[in-house]
Amino acid sequence: MLSGGRLARRRATSCAVALLATAALAAPLLAPAAASATGVPDETAQQVPTVRIAPVDPLVGDGEGLVVELEFDNAGQEPTAASTVDVLLTSAPISTRYSLSRWFAGEGFLASSVVATVNVPALGADDDHAMRTTISAEQLGLDGRAWGAYGIAAATETYGGANSVVVRDVPGEAQPTTLALAAPIDSGVDATGLLDAAALEAETDFGGGAYGALDAALDAGATIGIDPAFGTSVEALGADAPEAAVEWLERADTRETYPLLYGNADPLAQLRADTYPLEPLGIPRADGRRPLPASFGSTGSREPVIDATSTSVQQAELASLTEAGTLVLSTGMLDEELGGATPSAGVEIDGVRLLAADAQLQQLVVESASTDPLEASAVRAQVLALLATVTRERPSDPRILAAVLPPVTRGDASALLDDLAGAQFVETTDLDAALEGPAREAALAPVDEPALGDGAALVSEALEEEAAVASIASIVDEPSTLLAELRLALLVALPDAGTPVTDADRTAIASLAGTLNEVRNAVQIVPGSPIRAVGESVGLPVTITNTLDVPANVVLTLRPTNALVSVDQPRVEVTIAPSSQQRVQVPIDVVGTGGLFVLTQLYTPDGVPLGQTERMSVSAQPTIEVAVAWALGAAIVLLLGFGILRSIQKRRRGETRGDIDLASRDQSGSTPGTTQEETA
Repeated sequence: MLSGGRLARRRATSCAVALLATAALAAPLLAPAAASATGVPDETAQQVPTVRIAPVDPLVGDGEGLVVELEFDNAGQEPTAASTVDVLLTSAPISTRYSLSRWFAGEGFLASSVVATVNVPALGADDDHAMRTTISAEQLGLDGRAWGAYGIAAATETYGGANSVVVRDVPGEAQPTTLALAAPIDSGVDATGLLDAAALEAETDFGGGAYGALDAALDAGATIGIDPAFGTSVEALGADAPEAAVEWLERADTRETYPLLYGNADPLAQLRADTYPLEPLGIPRADGRRPLPASFGSTGSREPVIDATSTSVQQAELASLTEAGTLVLSTGMLDEELGGATPSAGVEIDGVRLLAADAQLQQLVVESASTDPLEASAVRAQVLALLATVTRERPSDPRILAAVLPPVTRGDASALLDDLAGAQFVETTDLDAALEGPAREAALAPVDEPALGDGAALVSEALEEEAAVASIASIVDEPSTLLAELRLALLVALPDAGTPVTDADRTAIASLAGTLNEVRNAVQIVPGSPIRAVGESVGLPVTITNTLDVPANVVLTLRPTNALVSVDQPRVEVTIAPSSQQRVQVPIDVVGTGGLFVLTQLYTPDGVPLGQTERMSVSAQPTIEVAVAWALGAAIVLLLGFGILRSIQKRRRGETRGDIDLASRDQSGSTPGTTQEETA
């Protein structure tokens, strides 16, 4: 803790230190964002030591001190010596959104005073160090000052600088800003499309992500969205469903709750593909019985919330989007000029009513769920500072802003909701309050049309693959079970709501296509080696494989390419056991010697071809008795044919003599029709 005399000396030199701090802060805050997982790091870039700062609790009241987190990272190749870092506080609240944005970017200069000095140990190359320091209320010196967002900064020659904000939370008579929230709670269901009992209990019991998200959203009065995968999985498990999941669903299922699309799939992509809503075909059951109706797993009755805050929409889409649910855009999509205070979220575009989330606020709300604890703390402080600054713009004017919280699988927003609940200058509520509030006239900014079709293309691609499988589903006893399972896998693979289409989405659809292709080819004929058919009637062996985990019913057809063999039963119905191969012996009659191909093909019971036609090479060799019989029969046929041919030729030459002609000649010595004179 600093003594009174030392504190006075520190404040006397605040201007000089502030200049150093501002210069030090600009570099780290304007540095490019960290490379994504798919990016290639620049190994040639020079790594320098850096510092980060964030308040543990960004709200400060009268008589309260401040706990600050500091993180030092020596990314350089040389060790750093022990040093000190000064923690500074601006002397006045940041009064405008413009000034606040400049402060966040490290571009703003505000008179600051040193409120603490922290000793930093020496760090080796590629080493880091995290610590907390407590600044007492006396050192902080905020008591009695104007309320609002104050900038804090860390300045040091070794590690550069960083900044953050704290909020003096004594707004007095200022009218609180209302923040209308949507809180989607997704399930993170895997490619199977269902949560097992262990996963359900882990999510919905005390300490689980869904449990905490629901509690925080209920306390905030937010409009809650529930992934149908929770209810569907409970129904699929039946009596084996964990009690925690059943109780959780009972708490979540209210009139104000709305159902997400299954697996939190993107409604915009489905609307653009003209397939909205794409829903489950049923709830598969573990015992293989006919699936339960998909409606059994639904939760909530409010109209859906269409989260379009991270994408763009076109004017022509507004009507269909608002018919599907409550549409929430970002103000970054609007073509408007605003002066003065931040407007409320209500917007009307060509007679269509919707909500526009403040672009900066919406981005910070999403980023506040970062898995990096220090970053999450810093962003939550920025959210509160922005809301405090908005409230200070016109303290007597009420306004209603809107935001969509990130889904549970993309981060935990409960800490932000706790911070909002503790702030006196903001009140949280549901989206309906924003819809009932005032609306301003606005227009959409122009948008590049081709970029909007990515999600729709993936939806269409997935449905085409599913349709190909549906056409052969009759091979199983319960086609509805197979199709219900595949539909759940399809829904999980679709792009998620509230995010642009990513390479991961394309990979998921490609993987789905591969899975569906495996189903289409699950039952097929196994190519075999050449077959020698010796005898009068032999069995032609055809091997069929079934990789499904249920029996498969198929029709096997055979067609020889010549008459050396004949097939009395060219269509054979076969049932193949699950995950097995079966050899089918089809009787053929061997009638000649020589080589031929027998074409084999599988069909579904209703006549749809399965796989490719297979050619079986057959060498036919009948027994000697059969060969002699066929040779004798062939000779007789040839003799008869030769005689008939000779008779036809004689008749044509007039040389034919029948029995009557011969009898007449014997009696009269002349042919019929001639006189004696002619005979003589």
